Amino acid sequence: MLATVLYGCAEPGSTFPEWGQRPLEVEIGPGRGGFALDYAALHPSRLLIAIETRKADCELIRARAARRGLGNLDVFQGDAKLLLPRMFSSGALSGVHIQFPDPWWKTRHHKRRMVDVEFALLLRRLLKAGGVVDFRTDVPAYFREAVQTWLEAGFEQLPDAAPNVLSTRERRYAITGQPVFRARFGNPEGDVRPIKSDRTGRDWRDVRRK
Repeated sequence: MLATVLYGCAEPGSTFPEWGQRPLEVEIGPGRGGFALDYAALHPSRLLIAIETRKADCELIRARAARRGLGNLDVFQGDAKLLLPRMFSSGALSGVHIQFPDPWWKTRHHKRRMVDVEFALLLRRLLKAGGVVDFRTDVPAYFREAVQTWLEAGFEQLPDAAPNVLSTRERRYAITGQPVFRARFGNPEGDVRPIKSDRTGRDWRDVRRK
């Protein structure tokens, strides 16, 4: 079973599931699945894998996907930072969607935020050349920090474009008028270049595509 493959790996990259030939995309933190379900319905030729930490939400998304006949959507429970390098080989992904990640408001908790340099470099390795990160948040300070992080990791910021699918939160904000900060980043050709984060002072060396 796929769960055995994922959780039986002692090290990332020891084995990977077979995902087939369709373009492969990931949503990290789908919540109750508002975006994932509509995105999968709009793009039946793509395979969307959602990774969520809460078991109840995973079960809800699976049930809703089954009712809608969405055979191109699956969801797995766990920490995306642990699962991603165990689920996908280098260059396997066409897109990654990260919407409204926990901002971890307290300064001492900022290190727990999803988007950091190490994570951005992991996505650069897992995304194919030309693959896209779709990032959305309602926290302006987190947005500015995340944009800096994606660019530090070597991503290229893409022109603004209206999203073709809104999450449940975005639909609610469209009514209340609360702003949403969105940006898309493309993964350029070539190896992941060495960088140094001004915020951490640490050097991040090449994570070359195999």
